[in-house]
Amino acid sequence: MEGMKIDGKPRVDEAEIASIQWTASWDSIIKPLPVAPRATRLQTCLGYVSGTLRSLGLNILVYICQHFLGFGLDEIPKKAFHRDRLMALCRGMIHFLPFLVAMGEITINWRGYYIGANMNGLSYLQFAAKLHEMAMQSSLAVMVFAYVRHVLFNGDALPIGAMLSGLQLTQVSYLWSMELWGIALSGIPLRRKLSVMTVIVVAVLLASTVGPSSAILMIPNLNYWPAGSTHIWMNITTADLWPSNLDGSLVPSYCSQAPNVSNVCPSSEWHALSDYLSLANGILPLSLRGPYSMSPYSVQLTGQGSQRQLIIQHHLYDNQSAPYDQAAAQATTQHGSVADALSATSSLWDVALQSSNSPFFDQRDAVQSIVADNYQPYTLASCGADVIKGATDDRSVPFPIPPGSSPEMLSESEVTDSLLQMLAIVHPTLTRSEILKTPGSRSDYRVKWVELPQDPFKGSAIGAVVLQPTTNDTQGILLCNVAAGWGSSSMNMSSSPAASGTGLVSSSIYDPNGTLPQASDYSQRIADAVITFQYPLFPQRPVSISESWASFMDPQIPALNTTVMNALMSRKMAMEEDTTSANIILAGLLANALSRTGFNSQLQGELRTVFAPDLNASLPDGENWFAGKGDVFSVDADASKEWVKLRVDSSVEGYAFSLDGIAAKLTAAVLLVYCTLVVAHLIYATVSGISSTSWDSITEFVVLAVNSSPSIQLRNTCAGVHQMSVFRLPARILTNKDTNGEEDHLGLVFTHVDGTTARNCRIQENRDYGTMLAEGYTLGNERGSEESSSSPCRCRKPKDT
Repeated sequence: MEGMKIDGKPRVDEAEIASIQWTASWDSIIKPLPVAPRATRLQTCLGYVSGTLRSLGLNILVYICQHFLGFGLDEIPKKAFHRDRLMALCRGMIHFLPFLVAMGEITINWRGYYIGANMNGLSYLQFAAKLHEMAMQSSLAVMVFAYVRHVLFNGDALPIGAMLSGLQLTQVSYLWSMELWGIALSGIPLRRKLSVMTVIVVAVLLASTVGPSSAILMIPNLNYWPAGSTHIWMNITTADLWPSNLDGSLVPSYCSQAPNVSNVCPSSEWHALSDYLSLANGILPLSLRGPYSMSPYSVQLTGQGSQRQLIIQHHLYDNQSAPYDQAAAQATTQHGSVADALSATSSLWDVALQSSNSPFFDQRDAVQSIVADNYQPYTLASCGADVIKGATDDRSVPFPIPPGSSPEMLSESEVTDSLLQMLAIVHPTLTRSEILKTPGSRSDYRVKWVELPQDPFKGSAIGAVVLQPTTNDTQGILLCNVAAGWGSSSMNMSSSPAASGTGLVSSSIYDPNGTLPQASDYSQRIADAVITFQYPLFPQRPVSISESWASFMDPQIPALNTTVMNALMSRKMAMEEDTTSANIILAGLLANALSRTGFNSQLQGELRTVFAPDLNASLPDGENWFAGKGDVFSVDADASKEWVKLRVDSSVEGYAFSLDGIAAKLTAAVLLVYCTLVVAHLIYATVSGISSTSWDSITEFVVLAVNSSPSIQLRNTCAGVHQMSVFRLPARILTNKDTNGEEDHLGLVFTHVDGTTARNCRIQENRDYGTMLAEGYTLGNERGSEESSSSPCRCRKPKDT
């Protein structure tokens, strides 16, 4: 029905008003209508449903239901703000799902949950993470709009760029946009300015990071995860397994003959060093060995139930001006007895899986590790060339200082009349003529072991003088200082059937406190930090060796009519000085020998078993092992007091939720901040009961702007806004009577409004706002001013071309 005009003002027919009221949309149902109580309850219920759907962005469903249920489809007056706690909770439904998912991600990763070796559907989780990101971004937008409406509800002013900030949260460029700078440079009170900018900046940063954070926590990581632990015992004391002083009385007498060598002898498997030298000489052709020197990383040693690696490194220092031996060599290997004990324990894993309902039932390739309280030998050898000028040469004998040691820690002596080109310390009693008395053929390499007193040879284990083959009175010698010690290390071994058959173990330096020296801390850079030797920091337990014990590293080989030292030096490194080969051989021989101390010790304890009805057999009890609640072996408490006790930690490779790593912790912190904001927002909405869904879309805001009075301060902006002055303009949404004086209307106001007017014209909760102002009607009933011009953009007639 076409409205009539009264006194030049639009007037709506009363019958039309009644028709609109009785065909109200769901937004007006919250206001009770004069109908039966049952219908009123239904309308109120439908109003809550409508509010919930609108908060979730499902306005289309509201429209469809209105259409099929026969409600009117005309726009009617609406409440800009509701004061209703239940309605506030209904409109907060948009936060519940992303909040619960985020809390679930944090909780499951915090507690840790192992899934298994294989996982299907990872791609679906990526899609789920993306949907969760979109839901959280929508939730953040709602919270930003809620804060903006809170400011506007109180009649306060905000720059125009802040009113639509909730729609730009996913754009990081908003942080340096004119809109945000307009807020910073606006004339609104400082406290409100800081709070608005804080809310927006935090929301933009969260909107940009919650997605990747959710993906990191939602998608399980493929890694090695803890799978239980158990203690093991060995029938030997710590002092005997890792002795600090070694004497020949500890070695069986039959170890002096190489054919009778067993695993308990210091020289056992000396031929591994022969293999190392052969491999080093055969890796590259002779034409390339000089400029491209290469050596094998390790050779293999075999124990009673395990296979170990003898790792050797040489030419540690690449600085020619270093005061140390440039060709110094280091060596290390796993302790034989500990490796055998770990191998025996590892072999029980596959059987123990059959006796439990562990989530690792399909993880036969677990890794067993001994991390704490385990040591292995680390050795270092440094040799320098010198000569003996006949049997009457009574000059003193200098020995190089151990590389890596700080010279100020050592009592250095002046070395005169010597060919050594490095820092050295003179032996207090040994003379060169005594060295010539070393037994053996002058045509062979011979070795004389020399005990080096700790004062002044701090950190040295044993000295060695290698006599080179000669046919005249001048005897070439290699003066060597060999350092050794027990260093903390972790030992690892796989339980897979393929690997357990070989019993291959590996190890690495264990530094729980981060106190060991790094390569950059050395006085001279070490080329490879796989082996670290720097007295007195590492190894932690220095070793002192007697001449009698050292002699068992160089036994006779009757079948070859020679000694171990001569056999190895005869295979010396091609295109290298004898000092290089001597360094490698001495460091390797000593590391191999030390790894065999206490070789007869064995794993102790009675295996804990459970009866498996399906297999009709007793199997190792895996329940306590996998849960870390008990040990696989039980031992007598009194008998085991002095035994070596080690802890074996099991780990499996698979998919799991965990907060391991800095990235996971940071992403959890991001989601936790989001969840905290959601909780704070919901608490405020529930306590205050204030809620609204107005002006949270561009369409609604454009309609509000079109229905507002134009302002002269917005002149020349119809084709775009390029100046900061416009973005700095404070704006309010205030109320005013329409031209009939019957209904309140809402509009954007850019003019200066005093505090009293702002308070009087502020939006009221639970009040309907609707009809549009007549053309030319402005705030305060001012007509005809330039500010209230009906056309904010005046277009000029184009010039004739």
